[in-house]
Amino acid sequence: MVTLHAYILRELLKIFGLSLLALTILFTMGGGLYNIVSYEGVSAGDVFRFIPLLVPIVITLTMPIAALFAATMVYGRLSADNELTACRAAGINVHRLFLSAILLAVFVSAFTLVFANIIIPSFAQRLETFARNNLRDLVTQHLGNRGFFHYQGKDSGDHYTLTAENAQGVADSALTQKGFETGKGLQYLLITSPTFLHVGTNGALVRFAAARYGLCRFDTRTTPVELTFFVRDARDFEVGQSAVTVDQQQIGPLALPLPSAFRLSAADLRDLLRWRTAPWEVPKQRDELRRFLMEFTCERFYRYCAAHLGDGRELVLLDDDGAEYRIQCTAVVAERRALILEPGQVVVREPRGELRAKYEAPRIRLTAVPLPKGSVVVEIRLIRTGEQDVVEYDARGGVLGEPRRKPTLSLDRVRAPAEVLEEAARYTPAQVIDPAVPLPVGAELADQRAGLQKGVRTEQRKVVGTIHFRLGYTASALVTVLMGAALGVIFRGSRALAAFALALIPFFSVMILMVLGRQLAEDAHLAALGPAVTWGGLLLALAADGVMLRVGVRR
Repeated sequence: MVTLHAYILRELLKIFGLSLLALTILFTMGGGLYNIVSYEGVSAGDVFRFIPLLVPIVITLTMPIAALFAATMVYGRLSADNELTACRAAGINVHRLFLSAILLAVFVSAFTLVFANIIIPSFAQRLETFARNNLRDLVTQHLGNRGFFHYQGKDSGDHYTLTAENAQGVADSALTQKGFETGKGLQYLLITSPTFLHVGTNGALVRFAAARYGLCRFDTRTTPVELTFFVRDARDFEVGQSAVTVDQQQIGPLALPLPSAFRLSAADLRDLLRWRTAPWEVPKQRDELRRFLMEFTCERFYRYCAAHLGDGRELVLLDDDGAEYRIQCTAVVAERRALILEPGQVVVREPRGELRAKYEAPRIRLTAVPLPKGSVVVEIRLIRTGEQDVVEYDARGGVLGEPRRKPTLSLDRVRAPAEVLEEAARYTPAQVIDPAVPLPVGAELADQRAGLQKGVRTEQRKVVGTIHFRLGYTASALVTVLMGAALGVIFRGSRALAAFALALIPFFSVMILMVLGRQLAEDAHLAALGPAVTWGGLLLALAADGVMLRVGVRR
């Protein structure tokens, strides 16, 4: 009996290996590599590095079909050559000969469980990492070949265009000497004579800046990738404001859309099980919650400033070096993402208390810009209105000098107060999505919070549906391979290919039911029905196996 099982299993593995090899080559060369080669900025060396990543993915997807084909062919030939009849004559229970097909199905299921849920997600992440890390090369290629790089904001729909005469990489040592952050996930590109154009969704000009030199920083540690411009000797023009000349300025960070987006289908099963109970950790929701908390921090900052500037009081802010910026004004007007002070003055003192400068302006605009690490940078923009210029007094030896009139000035490197950051940091993403936790936000952020809570619940249902789909796909080989073997016996001889084609019908039917189950699990009203459909389809296929073995295959 052992010899007979070994004979059948050897034939199964031989046909299974050949069919798996053919399908892997077909789908790897015809599908995966074609999509990668079509991506801009990919070299021939990159293509060869992708092959070891693509092959395991393709093998996992094609293995159930190869096992189904092998079972149908081998058992069909056993029946056609009357070997099953000989076994019956020898008193062997023919149903016991299907043990080899069951062992093949168990191997395919175990392989799929490990690779599809643990190993392949890491390969998919490496492919996504390539796309993120290749972004600098893509920008360099566009600037070199076309002279410009253009992209459209995914959420806002705004258009951004960058032009430059030349672009080249920068060594980390040179960046460190200039005080720029370096490390894994940070890439820099030095560009000459850059221009930056921001056009709104309605085609109206929002911002235009031109500079002598520029440094582009690509922060691939965040999702989406953030692009920041550091420009020198620049002229910056914003709609509704006068152009301002600055020695150095930061534009951004701006979120860059990528061709590859996060998908639950490419996540590790262990992560899915964790996200089922902590859905706020799903990367998509985590990033949206992070942006919400940043906006919440900015809102708390604006409220803090308005409270300290009321009744003619003074607002004190600090910069990176510890210098004080003492701000006073007569009236405070809150905008959507800024605070307008009319009229106002700013007195700058050194960390030791010495007077550095004094500014008087008919209008001061305070803008909070959140940074990826949670801190907030404040821009103090002194704006000229009508015939009233900005007045600047330089202090030498603690004595104010003669006034100098300026059109518009911008004071940066100012930080939000630590107490504002500490207050905002007390609220976690889990508290944001919990309706029972009160959050002191305005009407706009309250609506955003409600949308986030709805999105997190939707993402949680998607996670549950994906878990059942993954496990159902893993278990599908246990029932479909056995069905293929039974159909091979029933459709014997030259009709083995017809048996394989017929076996594909329940195989794809099970797949369709699992896809339907995942979609139902994502529906708020039918979430409980999704897993029932997924596993119900497999149970029906298992019942069909029992019927075929009992009725169609005599012992």
